[in-house]
Amino acid sequence: MSSFQALANLIKYKLSGAPYHHSLFRVGMVMEPDPTPFVLAAGATKVADPTGGDRLVVTAVSSLQSGGVSLTRLHLGESGAFLQLAVSAAGAVEECRFFTLIDRESPPDEATWDVWLNEDQGLVGWPQFQTLDGQLYDRAWSPGTGRIEPIQFDTTVTTLNDKFSMSTRAMLYARPTGLADPAPQTEYLMLGVVEDRDQAWVDLHAGIDLNPAALTLA
Repeated sequence: MSSFQALANLIKYKLSGAPYHHSLFRVGMVMEPDPTPFVLAAGATKVADPTGGDRLVVTAVSSLQSGGVSLTRLHLGESGAFLQLAVSAAGAVEECRFFTLIDRESPPDEATWDVWLNEDQGLVGWPQFQTLDGQLYDRAWSPGTGRIEPIQFDTTVTTLNDKFSMSTRAMLYARPTGLADPAPQTEYLMLGVVEDRDQAWVDLHAGIDLNPAALTLA
């Protein structure tokens, strides 16, 4: 495929009942998102507006698998931003979200890692997460009052010159933006613990929902 509207095609697949294929996406594709949701959410979320500047080129494609949960991430340049698609076990696209990297920490010792991953009190999986500005987010995956273990994903990453596997443990949080429709109604916070070969770190990404039909990938 030399040029196509991949995400618009996914809507067609969903309506026709045909399954989603991770192979639709490739490194080097250019993404052109609708600027409207970013303009409407300006100042109300931590998501950076990726429109109006350089072209958004897909520099890596990740496939994350955990049981019946399948996620595809299209990584955009070196900023840490990515477009994420959630796919059901039947192959239907259920979510389309854009995430901005807002923080990255490389814990230097076991004590610091314990703050994030302790099975009783660890931040990743706690019922709420508070960012440094005091904003609270509630756990969106399996809401409840006690800590749960983050979801373990088997992750395969494809770049221009390489393909490799790594481990990802993640938990999704969310809060209402308080904005009126059609502005984004929810801001998401994705906490991810990434283990890649001989290094590991914690990523914090802020995200909003996007309409797949308003995106073009070519």
